[in-house]
Amino acid sequence: MVSTVLWYIMTANNVISLEFKIPINITDVPENVRFLNPTPDTVTVTVQDKGSSFIKWMFSAKPSVNLRFEDYSDDNGQFRLDAAHLRRLISSFYSRSATIKSVLPEAVTLRYTDQPGKLVPVELDIDIVPALLYTQNGAVGKSQDSVLVYSDSKTLETITEVYTYHVQLRDLTDTVRRRVAIAPLKGAVVEPRTIELMIPIEKMVTKTQMIDISVRNAPQGVNVVVFPSKVQAVYRTTISGYKMHRGEFTAVVDYNNIDQTKPKVALQLGEVPGAYQDVHLALDSVEYIIETYR
Repeated sequence: MVSTVLWYIMTANNVISLEFKIPINITDVPENVRFLNPTPDTVTVTVQDKGSSFIKWMFSAKPSVNLRFEDYSDDNGQFRLDAAHLRRLISSFYSRSATIKSVLPEAVTLRYTDQPGKLVPVELDIDIVPALLYTQNGAVGKSQDSVLVYSDSKTLETITEVYTYHVQLRDLTDTVRRRVAIAPLKGAVVEPRTIELMIPIEKMVTKTQMIDISVRNAPQGVNVVVFPSKVQAVYRTTISGYKMHRGEFTAVVDYNNIDQTKPKVALQLGEVPGAYQDVHLALDSVEYIIETYR
């Protein structure tokens, strides 16, 4: 601060050019209005004047460009402050001897809408790869399934969903919570702009279990006895899956597959809980006896 003041004093009688950033505020915006393109936070101004004038400016209250919404908006969704008007506003902040060399942006041109928002679903663009011996245990949870999109009526008709930015998660060993942004839509705004995801990850364990062998499609009056009557099943599952689904699957012999010229019949998996993976049986066939009743 001291060095800046000294520099201004040393250049008091010299004509110099300085760059300033002046805040822009759009005021009295109706609650139902959304701007469809980014509103500038500041305007960058290059001013030429004597150093003495800048000393006075330095110790005065800093100005801002305040624009009342109704003064610069029309009924066609346009908000515009032209270049000449903006320069006049900027010039009023400086001495009469000052020359405005440049203003960026040169003008303020925005699109807006006062149409109600359209509720559309959120689709995820996500790549999930658990670490070795881990798995994704269930669907990805979302803090909300849909968001509101604001735009003009014609544009809203073409928007049926929104997507998140691409998210890549690898080598996961625990449940992950991640806030992700909604990918922008041209000519529209989305509220909210982010959602929270929850990716359930659990460790896999290998389990064995003795399960009953049942016979299906045996005709009436026929009983098929298999040896052994149980078989060991080996599978991978999560801890929670093991606790919830234990005992809910079977091994099956299909009567239609029996070739009575052979001593064994093929053994198949019956129903398998969705939480179990890589299920296989210790035997691929069993011996059998066919009993007939009159």
